[in-house]
Order: sequence, then C-alpha cells, then structure tokens
Amino acid sequence: MITETPEICVTEVSLIPEEKLKELVSGGRELTVAVLKSDPCIDTRVPLTPMGVSILAAGGHHVLIESGAGVQANYDDLQYAESGAYVTDSREKLFKADILLKSQPFTIDEAAMTKKRQTLISYLGVAHTSKEYIQTLIKRKVVAIAMEYIQTEKNFYPISHINSEIAGRSAIFIAAEQLGKQTGGKGVLLGGVTGISPSSVIIIGTGVAALHAAKAADFLGAEVKVFDDSVYKLIDFRQKLGRDIFTSVLQPQVFNKALATADVVIGAKHIQAQPYPTVTADMVATMKRGSVIVDLNVETGSCFETSHPTTLQQPVFDVNGVKHFCLPNITALVPKTASIALSNVLYPIINEIGVNGGINPTITFNKLLRSCVYCYNGMLTNQYLGKRLGVKVQDIDLYLL
Repeated sequence: MITETPEICVTEVSLIPEEKLKELVSGGRELTVAVLKSDPCIDTRVPLTPMGVSILAAGGHHVLIESGAGVQANYDDLQYAESGAYVTDSREKLFKADILLKSQPFTIDEAAMTKKRQTLISYLGVAHTSKEYIQTLIKRKVVAIAMEYIQTEKNFYPISHINSEIAGRSAIFIAAEQLGKQTGGKGVLLGGVTGISPSSVIIIGTGVAALHAAKAADFLGAEVKVFDDSVYKLIDFRQKLGRDIFTSVLQPQVFNKALATADVVIGAKHIQAQPYPTVTADMVATMKRGSVIVDLNVETGSCFETSHPTTLQQPVFDVNGVKHFCLPNITALVPKTASIALSNVLYPIINEIGVNGGINPTITFNKLLRSCVYCYNGMLTNQYLGKRLGVKVQDIDLYLL
C-alpha cells in the first residue's frame, strides 16, 4: 500500500531554554518494549527483528515478544529468545510495557487494554481509522505514533518510502506471475525475447512506487509507458529513471489507445477528491482479455473504478477478462524484507526515547518525531483525523513547550 501523509496539527517550534533541555535529558531510562502479533490474514510483518531486539537488549532495554509474532516473517520464537527477548502468550504482561509495537493498526479491544501515558507505535491508516478507536485512545491518555508519519530531515518518510519501493518492484513480479499460464493468464512473458515484440506495461503515476516499477519493468525488457497529470512530474521522473522512456500527460486519446494494447497496468497514483477515476469500468472493458491490473492504492485513492480490496488468501479477481490484483498491503508478500525495513527505522527511535529518559522529553525537542504523534495524553493532535471524524484537535506544542 502507498500512503499519503495528511497534515499534522503542529506549529513552528520555538527555542527551548537551555535549562529546560538539561532538565529533559537529565538521565537515560531502561524501557520495556512489547511486540504484538498481527492478524496473519491481513499483515505478515513484525516491527522488530531478532537483530533489532539484540541491539535494544544490548542498550539495557527489555523486549517482550508475543509468541508467534514473527512466524509469518520466518522468525521463530527461539530466534527472539536467543536475541535477548522474553517470549510470552500473556497479553497482561505485554500490555504492561512502556512501548507497544504492532505492524498493523491496533484493534479497539487492544486500545482499551492500554494504560495511561503508554506509548503506542503502529501503522495508522487514516482512511480507515474509526472514531471509536480514537476516542478509546483519548480516554486511555496514551501517546500514539503513526509509523507512516515517521520522518527524517527534508520531509523524507523512510517507512512510507521503503514500502513504496517494495510495492513498486513487487508489482512487476506480481504482474509477470499473473500473465503466466499457471495462474490462468494468457501465457505471455513480461519483457521481451529475441524476435518477439515486448509486452506493454503502463504505469499511472510518478512517485516512488511508480519509479521502482518502471525500473523493474524496463530491466526485464518490457515496453514501459508512464502517464501522469503533471508534465513537471514526468520530467522529474525521467531524470530520476535516467532513461528516455515513453511519458505522457493523461490525454484521453493517447491514454485510451495505450490502455487498449497494454498487457499490464500499474496504478501507482494516489487519486484524492476527484469526481471520476482515471480508468473507468468502460475503459477496462476495452483492455485485452488476460491483461493484468495491479492496484497499489486500492484503499487510499484508487485509479480504477473496477477495483476493490482483496485478501492474502484471494488477492485476484476478474472483471471482463481483465485480472485485478488489489491487495492493500503488498509488502505482506515479502514479510521478511518488509520487517527488516521496519525494524531498521524503529529500534533507533526506541533507543532515542530511552537515552532521553522517556517519550515526553524526546518529542519535546524532536520536532520530527513529534509530528508523528496523533494522540497525546487525552487529546487528538492530527488535523486530518479531526476533520474526518469530527473530533476536536489540540496543538501538541502548547502542552509540551
């Protein structure tokens, strides 16, 4: 899934007096961190790998792993235990930790089990977050951090970026598999061989996922065509790709002609507040039978009128002879790679929280981490969620500085 980053209610940080900084970082703290198991039908990742656990343990922190949390990513309980974690089935013990980690959003029942001022770090998914969930977190007075908002300097969002890289590259290999005869496809090789015309791949969008999909398709020898509604984005895209491939703005005549002859169409453009989809059902009906659509934004702003979310058990469905692969979380297909990526971002943050003596001093003078907080001590601090759910939003800066 490709995620967009909604606006956070954070004002410009004023200078913090030296005396307050000294008070905030007066001493480090040993933390207890609990990793919760996700629903394997939805998410197969785990937010901390055994390597991440060993690094935290070496720093004096205590890590609890819910039994089976890493199985889908090929990390068993023994590997975690050997890395210094305490493996348990007891949710009572897990929910006593200072920090709770989960790769998918917490459930409402899990939110109700949290304790005051506990720190929750998970994927949020603002498009599907319920008012009941947010109100539960507000009542529990926790500090909730959204993984997809975690950023470094220059507005770089590492988890969203890496997820998009994985999604873009995976989309091409998914399409190649779906074109094969063994999956009910038309038996076409994605790419090209000597004496045979290459397969045609259309990519809608110019973001990170689109770029990596184009790289993978081009490497395999496919004919790649990239469409977007901005000529400036297309210019930037070609510069990043480093190759002169076909690019075009979304002109109906050009796009419809390309669509009718395409073998694969990758939807890698987030469509928001648009009265019509980029690809309508009538346009899908003009595509070749056996062609493949891979929708990377099926839950957050799909390009296709015919798309709907699928599951890991049944990721593909057919519309007018066109195969649709619409799995919301494509990174779940490569859980070990995705888990390593998550762990590499999260364990340094946990170490930072420990060094600074807790979450409050850390987010007080770390503006970037503070921008990831969507609930804080009984308040909603995410502007986007506030508008969507009709919940009052507070400025977190007013309570920390």
